[in-house]
Formats: sequence, structure tokens, C-alpha cells
Amino acid sequence: MSARPWLITSALTVAAVTLVGCAPPTPEPSVTPVAEPAHWSYDGASGPASWAELDPGFAACGVGTAQSPIDLPATVPAPSTGIQLSAGDADGDVFDTGHAVEFEADGEGETLTFADDAYSLQQIHAHVPSEHTVNGRPAAGELHLVHADAAGKLLVLGILVTEGPASDALAPFIDEATHAADEEDVTMDVSAVLPPSLEHYEYSGSLTTPPCTEDVHWVVMSTPISMSVEQIGTLEDAHSHNARPTQPLGGRVVVGGSAELGVEG
Repeated sequence: MSARPWLITSALTVAAVTLVGCAPPTPEPSVTPVAEPAHWSYDGASGPASWAELDPGFAACGVGTAQSPIDLPATVPAPSTGIQLSAGDADGDVFDTGHAVEFEADGEGETLTFADDAYSLQQIHAHVPSEHTVNGRPAAGELHLVHADAAGKLLVLGILVTEGPASDALAPFIDEATHAADEEDVTMDVSAVLPPSLEHYEYSGSLTTPPCTEDVHWVVMSTPISMSVEQIGTLEDAHSHNARPTQPLGGRVVVGGSAELGVEG
């Protein structure tokens, strides 16, 4: 005797429901977690002596042979190179990177020409005390004016800071240092930040913070600028002792240089 059609339909429906209920869940698409940047600092277990061990990308901090900063000679070698500076007002934001107070420029305030290559100002940040030393002695502070060319190659202009009269040119930057988390817009007169003499040291080095990338050209002004005790104290309150110790010079040669300044209208 043949089965009734409605019984067959019911049986198939139950079987289908059973199969759906027992089917394994559809796997979620895999997502590769994004690695958090390694935490580094200027002291303790994450300080400069340990930077190379914190992240494989920081290896140059330990094995690099052209690292910065360095101890500069007391006497500037006779100038053998020259740069041209074209400086004017630079607009940008002031904010705290977690390691320094930084002015991020819009790329239009200052250009620097070295070896026929044009570099534009990217940012300015401060270290207290200085990272470079002269004849073994640090200065009260140091400004780094970081430049890049069209290919991304870096040139850093270092300016040493001593205690003395207040710097009016740096006042907009320093005034925002205590609340830099707000990313305030400021205008900086870059030409007024520079020292009166543009004689300088030059050498090939690296970033002074992880990942300590090498092939960075350094131009360190031999004449310091001054800031008041209060201005230096403001930067120190934001980040105290954010300076990497000097690194071995090795086979590198420090040369002297000169510069010409053209002020943009």
C-alpha cells in the first residue's frame, strides 16, 4: 500500500528542519588583530637602553652604527658646505605626542635647500635638556626642526637653547605647551626662531627616538638661542628629561657649514 502524500511531505519537512538545526554555524570571517605600537619612554625598563628590545622594528636603536645624538666638538670645523633657508610665517597645530610637545606645520612656512635638494618644514619639537652635547656639556634644551624632501628623506635642524631672555618668537609654541592636547592653531615666525649666526655642524645620523631610522642629515646650529627660565620650565613640566643619551661617533666625520637666510614676504 503506498504512503499518503501528506505523510511524505511532513516527513521531508521534519528532516529539513532537523538538518538545518544540526548544521554547524557559519564561521565568522577571520580578522587579523592590529599590533599596538610598542611603548617606549626615557627611563626605566622601556628607556633608551632597552629600545632595541621592545620591538623588532626598533633594532637600529641597538645595532645602528650612525645613531644620534652625538657629542659635538667644542670648535666648529671650517665650513665646507652651505645651505639656503627661505623662512617666513608657518601655520600649524601644537599638540602633545606623549614624548614631546610638537608644532606640526602645514608645509608652507619654511624651506631649506641642501645639495640642490629642497626640504620643507614638517614639525618642530622640544627636548629638555638638549640631546646633542658640545664638548661633553648639554644645553638647557634643544629644538628640532624636522624637514623632508619630496622623496621623504629627512633633514633635521637642531637649535640649542640656553637660559636667558625670553624668546618672543617661540612664545606661541610655549604658551600652548601646557594644554597641547587641545591641538591649538598657532603661527610661528620661523626666521625669528633661528639664532643670529647660521654657522653650524653637519653629520649623518638618525632619528633620536624609536625606530631610530638612520640616513638622517643633521644640521646643528653652533650658536644657541635663549629662552627664559619660565619658558624652559614650561617645556620641562610637559616632558622632563626627554633626551636620548649621546651615541658613539664611530667612523663618521663632523663637518662645518654655513647658511644664507632669505625671509619670505
